[in-house]
Order: sequence, then C-alpha cells, then structure tokens
Amino acid sequence: MGIVVYLDENDFIKKQRALQKYFTKCYKYLIFKAIPKLKEPNKIDGIYEVELPSEELFKKIYGPMKLKFSVQNDIAVLEDIVPGEYLINCYMRDLPVYKGIPYNSEKDLFKIKLEVKMNGLEI
Repeated sequence: MGIVVYLDENDFIKKQRALQKYFTKCYKYLIFKAIPKLKEPNKIDGIYEVELPSEELFKKIYGPMKLKFSVQNDIAVLEDIVPGEYLINCYMRDLPVYKGIPYNSEKDLFKIKLEVKMNGLEI
C-alpha cells in the first residue's frame, strides 16, 4: 500500500472542504478515485496534475480544477488544488451562487452571465 502525505495539510484540507461544499462532483472524484489510486503501490516518480471533473462554464470562468501532486519513492505528496485562492475564498465565507457556480465579486458574476449569454451554456 502506497503512502499519501500532504505538502501543507491545513491549506489542502480547507480547499478540500470547499470542494465538498460547492463542487460535489469534484470532491467525490478526489476522494473515491484520485486518492485511492495514489495509495496503490509502484507509482512512477514525477510531478503530476489530474484534472477534476467540473462544469464547462466553471472552466471558462476560473480555469480547470486540478489536483497537483508529486510522487517520490512510492510516496504521493498532495501539493495543491487549483484554483487555490478561489477555493480558499469558498472555504472562508459563504459565496453567492449563480447557475451553480459560486462567485467572489460582481466582476465574476458579470463574466458568468456574459459567458451564458454568448455561448448559450445552461447548467
């Protein structure tokens, strides 16, 4: 059985809780698919990114949701979940939600509404 450790456990747990609250699909993928796969033995050393499943509209506004980790000597080090600053904001306070996407500011809300109007994206 492989070992999984955190680079910064406090920061990672905050981001994980934000995922749990606002992005259930990403959270379930992380907990039930990504981390168990990292616990498997015989991993190849290197630095990796795994894209977590998220809505297309979210990707266009904030970028893809990714788990960043590295593997060394069969030990997986969970480094970060990006976009990190956005997830910390989700953790720190209850954000308003529009079309299933929490937003930080009126500027972000404008981007979401504009993207929905331009591309006809509906969730």
